[in-house]
Amino acid sequence: MDFQEVEGGPFLLFHCGTGSTLTYAARNFLAGMMAELEPRLTLGERAFELAVRCVDRLEDSGLFNGGKGAIPQSDGVVRRDAGGMDGKSLDALGISQVRGIPSMARLVAALMGQSAHVHLSGSMVERWALRHGWLSELPEEKEDPTFMWETLPGLAGEGTVGCVVRDCQGDLAAVTSTGGIGRMWPGRIGDSPVVGGGFYADNERGAISMTGVGEAILKAGGGGTLLALLASTSKENRDTILSGFLDRIQARFSGEAGCVGADRNGLPFAAHSTSRMVHGFLRKGHHHVSDQASGYRGLS
Repeated sequence: MDFQEVEGGPFLLFHCGTGSTLTYAARNFLAGMMAELEPRLTLGERAFELAVRCVDRLEDSGLFNGGKGAIPQSDGVVRRDAGGMDGKSLDALGISQVRGIPSMARLVAALMGQSAHVHLSGSMVERWALRHGWLSELPEEKEDPTFMWETLPGLAGEGTVGCVVRDCQGDLAAVTSTGGIGRMWPGRIGDSPVVGGGFYADNERGAISMTGVGEAILKAGGGGTLLALLASTSKENRDTILSGFLDRIQARFSGEAGCVGADRNGLPFAAHSTSRMVHGFLRKGHHHVSDQASGYRGLS
């Protein structure tokens, strides 16, 4: 599919994390999800609302490392991170280290605009959730001491989920949600809930959702840096910038990474340095899902 075919029109992109594979269950679930989201996209649902809806569906599936499928930290406790940004209003929020709430995308949307802050974490978010009916009681720290201080290295959690939308008005949005990486220390925060790290959206610059080893992504400057690089180059050089940025994360910071997004011209892209990354593209009359066995790819 040529990029020109989607220029100017609404579309939705999502990913299911670096290293994720297109299993039978995932293929069936994603086909149904895209069929559900297409009329909302084409009938004019706002970009941020649709990105939240998409990530909420991915979280609720339990198939990926986000929402119901989130993995525990090294003490055996599941703590989730998520973040989102509206490219029209520039409202943005990241929330991290939240226990007991699998619907992190919807929680981001509910908290968005409640304060001037752009990052909230842990017990503060949980207390707000308790006051507003998201929790019936504050979660207990049921630590499993057998998890603590194991010497196994941290591994990239296969299945961070994210979405980028360009709506009928040309507005952009991005949302990312994760359970983190395997064997991570309690309190560890990766790129996913960081504005400009694991997500970013600005109608004048583009939108992106990142996935991969968060420490490496943050050290490389995050998704906001990649969008800035794309905004400063021509359309013809875009693929070179994408592959170069992801290759640098691997070579310089020893971390695999991937992303989906839209550049400042409203053109979609997907790229990854891993062997596979489940990702999908949706526009009117067209659904595409792949885990692409080769390394880097674009949507052409």
